[in-house]
Amino acid sequence: MNKGKLVLLLLVATLLIGAAGFKLWKMTQVQDNPGLLVASGRIEGRVTTITPKSSGWLREIKADEGQQVTKGSLLIILEDEAQRQRALAAAANVKNLTQQLRSAQSRLDLLRQSVPLQIKGAQIVLQQQKDKHKKFSIIYDKAQKDAGRYQRLADQKTTCQEVAEQKVLQALVSEKEVAGACEDISRAENQLALALLGDQEIEAKQAECDALASRIAMAKAVLAEQQSYLDDFVIRSPLDGTVLTRTVELGERVNIGTPLLTLVDLNRLYLKVYIPEPDIGKVIIGQGARVSVDAYPNRYFSARVSKLSQQAEFTPKNVETKEERVKLVFAVELALLKNDEGILKPGMPADGTIRWQKDAKWNQP
Repeated sequence: MNKGKLVLLLLVATLLIGAAGFKLWKMTQVQDNPGLLVASGRIEGRVTTITPKSSGWLREIKADEGQQVTKGSLLIILEDEAQRQRALAAAANVKNLTQQLRSAQSRLDLLRQSVPLQIKGAQIVLQQQKDKHKKFSIIYDKAQKDAGRYQRLADQKTTCQEVAEQKVLQALVSEKEVAGACEDISRAENQLALALLGDQEIEAKQAECDALASRIAMAKAVLAEQQSYLDDFVIRSPLDGTVLTRTVELGERVNIGTPLLTLVDLNRLYLKVYIPEPDIGKVIIGQGARVSVDAYPNRYFSARVSKLSQQAEFTPKNVETKEERVKLVFAVELALLKNDEGILKPGMPADGTIRWQKDAKWNQP
């Protein structure tokens, strides 16, 4: 065996002995301090997947993997010319209908002002014609009586025939005036009837305005829907966090629900561990805990028990030995209280220590 291989074997043996010694030390620490429970697991986070609400082409990508983003910051911009044209058409329809309503409303306002005046004027004219007819009727009655009386006098030779004929002529003239007044009354009544139809025209114009208003409301709803699709082209971050993954590239066509980015809030991480069934009764929500990672062996991170599984399960399959896999365990989440430096990240293996007895002293990291 050459010298290089010997050195390599010695190094491996040293590492294995060191690991075994560390594990034995750790177990000794826990055994020396029965008020603590120690378990291993991986750090996880509440992952948010960013997906589009509208289909479109990727025009700009403003965030990449590992980048920190704040709530409301711009992540991705999509575009779709067909959708933009639909929104423009919807806006044009609203504008056209609004102009029609404005014109119909102006006509309605004019009718509401003019129709009452027309009705009042027609009523005045009708009354004037009736008054004239009454006047002519009185004159006609008197002219008839005079014509009859003068005709009798002419027959009795007490007046000349010419006077009697003049009175008869006056009666005929008065009769024609009465007839003309009747015709004027009929025309005035027709004019009043036409003026009264203006009320129906007002009602019809009001119905037209109402129908246009309904169409405008529907058109605005369509516009709002189409505009919402355009608004959805601008995708912003729903939280303060870090971009974990980016699954798309510029120029790609994405559909509704296509995963674009995944975000995680590094200040809301937790360590998921599994506690054996005999020990789960010692764990309650809110208990203090500490988390340590291999990358920083001389420090710990404060945590608390935030979630307890209500159902037992077998130890996850990534446990090495079959004997360990058949044990029933309960999943426990230890919420990390602070990660300001961003040291801890999802996926990191870590050890969690739960202090289930209040007077138990923490082990040194």
